[in-house]
Amino acid sequence: MTKASVELEMRSYLQRIATGPELSKDLTEEETCRAVSAILDGVADEVQSAIFLIALRMKRETNAENRGGLRALLDHSIQVTSGINDVVHIADPFDGFTRGLPAAPFLPSVLAACGVATLSSGAESVGPKYGATHRQVLRAIGINVELSPASAARQLEAPRCGWAYVDQRYTCPGLHALVELRTRIVKRPMLTTLEVLLAPVLGLVATHLVTGYVHKAYPPVYSMLA
Repeated sequence: MTKASVELEMRSYLQRIATGPELSKDLTEEETCRAVSAILDGVADEVQSAIFLIALRMKRETNAENRGGLRALLDHSIQVTSGINDVVHIADPFDGFTRGLPAAPFLPSVLAACGVATLSSGAESVGPKYGATHRQVLRAIGINVELSPASAARQLEAPRCGWAYVDQRYTCPGLHALVELRTRIVKRPMLTTLEVLLAPVLGLVATHLVTGYVHKAYPPVYSMLA
């Protein structure tokens, strides 16, 4: 698609989702996937991208729109299947914690010592909270936070290790490139909800997500997307 055609397509989506609480229309899963893919590819206009993300939030994303957004993110992510049957993926909210030091960055090593292959994922600093993140804590104690998904998979499989951290910049570079845009739009977009679902390393049989939430509306969303 050309940049001009993407701009016209994004314009058509904005005309439907950004017309106020009474007149806004929902997008289909496929339409949302196309829009988010254009944003991740960097071909969508930055202003249109910001309006799209905020308009969806103000309208409230439907299940179909969340599924479409997740499809686009997964299509742009690097995921590796390990040789381990079950992998636990700890994904705290990527914007971190502001009221204290999170304990979760230390859980993968504890679980690995108990024989449970575990990885965590995150980013350096993301809005709206800009709190303490897994990456910041692990880097401060000398842990390698620059592993690729493939390197992390090998670390999970190593008998004397069994755990790893993978940063968003290596799992989904297109999403990580939007950190500055997310800072400028201030409010949390659908990307904040969906990014915790991008497991860098998958288990052969199952991948078990451990995440957190504040608002009671989120458990049904995560159950639907699982």
